[in-house]
Amino acid sequence: MKTYPVNLVLENKIVVLVGAGHEIARKLPDLLETGARVRVIAPTAHPTVRHYAEAGQIEWLKRCYQPGDLTGAFLVIAATGDQAVHDAIWAEGQANGQLVNVMDVIPQCNFHATSVVRQGQLTIAIGTGGAAPALAATLRKRFEKGFGPEYAEFLEYAQALRPLVAQRLPTFKQRADFWYELIESNAIALLRKGERALFEAKVHMLLALFEAEAVEV
Repeated sequence: MKTYPVNLVLENKIVVLVGAGHEIARKLPDLLETGARVRVIAPTAHPTVRHYAEAGQIEWLKRCYQPGDLTGAFLVIAATGDQAVHDAIWAEGQANGQLVNVMDVIPQCNFHATSVVRQGQLTIAIGTGGAAPALAATLRKRFEKGFGPEYAEFLEYAQALRPLVAQRLPTFKQRADFWYELIESNAIALLRKGERALFEAKVHMLLALFEAEAVEV
């Protein structure tokens, strides 16, 4: 099945998790990081789920799923081990037009979670369409080795630099050429080595070069 990759904005949106075992517990940190309002429905829970509930970071309804529990939810994830419950959740979610993922039941998913590598504002999502999540997790570990904190540092610097670049390079093509030249240079490697001063010198040298070329044009 072909899917279209997106990054969802979940801030202040209700996310309902039905079930509270290990797999559900693993999803909580990333969901909470997005600012989602997480509601867990399960009579018993993994210690991690209980911890977040006791800390007031999630809502935990200590009972089994009931029809109507998905009202108001933007996204739903279910992992209860009970196919009859999953069938009911899928039917309700479909009727509500919601995003639903019944874990390990591909026909009852209209979205698939990805394995994610994050470094600051850099997000690398790896998906297999639900066919082999273990492959996605394995590839994530490989990417984690190649994309270190220097990428987060670069993006933080780049975001602050953008207004200056826009001021000094008047056309879109000039700005795009500058960014590609910077990224393809050794600038990020300098950050990886902890050479922040050399990195900044590299940036401003390239910017001056492109500015001079823009004036000549």
